[in-house]
Amino acid sequence: MPHPALLITAGSLLTVAIAVVLARAVFQVVGVNGDSMTPTYRDGDQLLVLRRGFRRRLRVGAAVVCLPPPGVRIRAGDVDAATQLMVKRVAVRAAGQVYVLGDAPRHSLDSRAFGPLPEELVRGVVLRRLRAAPESSPGGHGVTPRGQVG
Repeated sequence: MPHPALLITAGSLLTVAIAVVLARAVFQVVGVNGDSMTPTYRDGDQLLVLRRGFRRRLRVGAAVVCLPPPGVRIRAGDVDAATQLMVKRVAVRAAGQVYVLGDAPRHSLDSRAFGPLPEELVRGVVLRRLRAAPESSPGGHGVTPRGQVG
């Protein structure tokens, strides 16, 4: 019969592992790349995103992460945004579509250029900033490499 302390330790480790797996299925950490959401979010900020069950939070004014529409290529530095998530704010939500805008229009490629997005391209709602960037860099389009997703 295994020692009770060993069973408690194994049970605790299993519980922690299950909690981590569930948290990763529900939440996502997204890094901001660009200035399209300044002053709200800056280049280098880390955001906590709700990626499961977020539809009820998907409303006008909510900050969201979404994919660019098919055929739209956004560049942020040397990175192609077709493989990235964009951080934008919902301006209009109607008939299964969202009109998304960056908070800094001069630095944002958003629905002003490509029109409304199907709601299916929204991947989550920003809950809060986890870590602020030390300082902002100029330019960019507020996109987030999937490689930075945690």
